[in-house]
Amino acid sequence: MYLPEAYGLKFGEWGGIVAEQLAQYGISAPMNEDTWKTWVSALHEVPELVAMNIPRADGFEDWSEWANRFIGAVR
Repeated sequence: MYLPEAYGLKFGEWGGIVAEQLAQYGISAPMNEDTWKTWVSALHEVPELVAMNIPRADGFEDWSEWANRFIGAVR
């Protein structure tokens, strides 16, 4: 998976790539950056992702900070 800052991606672009890679779990692309925490909550409905110990959105001010932790969890 791609680290967003390494590629200069915006949230929608990065989320679309992630959704494509997680399609087998029924993940859809996020709507927009304003709702990134809602999208993260949906990821926590997927038992396989929860088992990877993906981070919750709580405590993260910025989606890219969360994304870096997420990538570390699913590698």
